[in-house]
Amino acid sequence: MFTIGNYNKLKIVKILSFGAYLDGGDGKEILLPTRYVPNNAKVDDEVEVFIYHDNEGRLIATTLHPKAVVGEFAFLRVKSVNTTGAFLDWGLMKDLLVPYKEQKMTMRDGKWYLVYVRLDPITGRIMASEKVEKFLNNIPPQYKYNQEVDLLVVEDGEIGYKAVSYTHLTLPTILR
Repeated sequence: MFTIGNYNKLKIVKILSFGAYLDGGDGKEILLPTRYVPNNAKVDDEVEVFIYHDNEGRLIATTLHPKAVVGEFAFLRVKSVNTTGAFLDWGLMKDLLVPYKEQKMTMRDGKWYLVYVRLDPITGRIMASEKVEKFLNNIPPQYKYNQEVDLLVVEDGEIGYKAVSYTHLTLPTILR
């Protein structure tokens, strides 16, 4: 099986002129376009890929690494805005959609925003939300003195910085 919006190690089942098909399990085959097929790849080789949907809803694999995967926060730049929402540059050929209902205020072309990458519960496609607060928990972290932590600074407030902590595998915590 595979996970949409994350990295997967999948086996090559056939190689054609336009790419390689990967075994997604349960009879599903996922296209890895030619430009991402490793040199000298052959049937039965395993390749690490990121899985997402293309513009027509088909599953596609890539060896590129997006700037964030499902379940992560990232600061991303808006490439364009249309009637559907804002489209962010996240390092893949297909831009990442932030629908209007997931924006705090209408996003603007060229600006940077903190977003949470997730799967749309209705379509199963990868999307982003600027309403990051709903993906944070309020459980205080249990840090030790001088413990090194990974943080994403979100906001400069009157009494300090607000940051997202990545020290646990659970949902990140907001710090004040």
